[in-house]
Amino acid sequence: MTSKQWYYAQLRWAVMVEGKEGLREWRDTVHIFSSENEQSAFKQALEIGRLGEDFHTEGRREVETRLAEVVRLDYLGTNPTQFEVRLGSSKARERLPFEHVFHPEEHMPESPF
Repeated sequence: MTSKQWYYAQLRWAVMVEGKEGLREWRDTVHIFSSENEQSAFKQALEIGRLGEDFHTEGRREVETRLAEVVRLDYLGTNPTQFEVRLGSSKARERLPFEHVFHPEEHMPESPF
């Protein structure tokens, strides 16, 4: 019996609108899953991505969410007890002075459900 290994996959979908609009937006997600090896992990990432594809109509136009690429596929080990997923950075939308003090302990994150 082979032991499973943990992988991190960043997937990207393109939201495409029929007609002149074309590409509307990119959607990125991160999935962490176990697989037997890198090749099977890639197949699994593609399968996850295909399950995320969708289409609907807006008026007379079709809108499709299509898997565009597996952006990253990283091996995380066989038995890690925690993961770090870096999601990138974004420009600050507000101004805060250098002296600003943050209090993360005062804000419990909201549940997604």
